[in-house]
Amino acid sequence: MFRPTSFQCVIYRLFSTFSTSAKILAPASRATIMTITTIIFDVDDCLYDVGTGFTAHRNTDGATEFMVDNLHFPSKEAAQQLRDEYFLKYHSTAKGLSAAEEDGRLPPLPDGVSLQPGEKRFDPNELDKYWATNLDFSMLGGSLDQRSLDTFESLSRSSTQIVGFSNGPRLYVERVLKEIGLAQYFEPNKLFGVTDVLPHCKPDKSSFEFVLNKVGALPEQCIMVEDSMKNIRAAKSLGMKTILIMGKGRKQQALNKGASLAEATKVGDAPDDKDQAVDAAVETVAEIDTILKEWMVLSA
Repeated sequence: MFRPTSFQCVIYRLFSTFSTSAKILAPASRATIMTITTIIFDVDDCLYDVGTGFTAHRNTDGATEFMVDNLHFPSKEAAQQLRDEYFLKYHSTAKGLSAAEEDGRLPPLPDGVSLQPGEKRFDPNELDKYWATNLDFSMLGGSLDQRSLDTFESLSRSSTQIVGFSNGPRLYVERVLKEIGLAQYFEPNKLFGVTDVLPHCKPDKSSFEFVLNKVGALPEQCIMVEDSMKNIRAAKSLGMKTILIMGKGRKQQALNKGASLAEATKVGDAPDDKDQAVDAAVETVAEIDTILKEWMVLSA
């Protein structure tokens, strides 16, 4: 006779009071309980809603002003064009600019300026500090809603590992988590920005393997919570369960201007809940409680 573990019983109690309105794309059987040890969360457009406009701000003015000020691009327009070209390939501004330098695509140095032997024009840590101190974090709107906070509080009292894994640089990611009221739920050794995994980044298989190794988790025991289809597909290919965060209003085709502007900076990566790599889809992170209740107690 099947007897759930104490961890699974805890998860059932923690989530038994939540609603069950979210769309679950992989129906569960009541015969088996999934063993989940780790939930890995993306950060941008995942823990906060894409409609805040913050991503559009970061991927336009936040990126191009840094590129003009620090990398000597002649204009924000020229900077935006290169940033978008490389983001399409690498899905990370920091990784993209590193690759652009390797490809010789950065502007010439100003007269009288030279590099030391081995010195790089672009330092991802400089972008990290720039974003962490210069972006308009007020656009995030402060702490998340109570339902989202309750979910993280419940998870923190269970044996589940809460892991953060972002293609944004580390100090910037820490600032975002602080602004939305989640910093206390991500232990420093279980939080990863792109500056922790370079030269890799999501959706590279090596970046996921690096994080899994650091936190001691097997992919088949993990849930990946993501807004990016590229990263969802990569996680699924490794054997993880996936939850797609689609953005508020997506299911009614009613995305606001902020979401539309953000998606324009992430060409080819719009959420698609019909993709075979998606096990479940919700509009916002507040709704994942219903998925966790289903999978972690009533798994297929």
